[in-house]
Amino acid sequence: MAKPFVSTFRTSVELAVALALALCPACASLGPPGRTSGPSVSSEGVRLEVAAQSCTQSSDIELPEADLGEAVLEVHVSNGTAAPLTVRRDDFRLVTPDGYALRSSSWGAAKPLVVVGGETRAFELRFQARGSLTCGHELRLEPRAGLVVGSKPAAVDPVRFIPSKVETPTS
Repeated sequence: MAKPFVSTFRTSVELAVALALALCPACASLGPPGRTSGPSVSSEGVRLEVAAQSCTQSSDIELPEADLGEAVLEVHVSNGTAAPLTVRRDDFRLVTPDGYALRSSSWGAAKPLVVVGGETRAFELRFQARGSLTCGHELRLEPRAGLVVGSKPAAVDPVRFIPSKVETPTS
């Protein structure tokens, strides 16, 4: 009996992703920020932290204003409340040194995560920009309306950090 096309396709995609990660382990490696403001904690006990990050910036010699920057963040959120905490990853913004508030380009960011009381969850956020995202300077992760306890947003301050891992491939 032949395998259905969808099952074969899914297996092929999973194999390709696993192979890509095996052949390029440094591509997905994250490290702690060089400097950070530390975790931010709301008055009700919601904790936000940039636990790990990677930042790359391509240099375009002919058009420096078109440099492509990419930041990948491993974010930890702890719920110190009794109520469920909803994490809306697509509401988070990464604010660049020149004031641009970048939206997440993470796959699946529109799907909310639920963190029950006493639990900590980790998730990844990816941001990209041309000419604005510079890895060697302070960045600011703002939760905005991305953390909601019950039905009201948690008042969590932004987390400021300077990336420690800066790679600059030249194009």
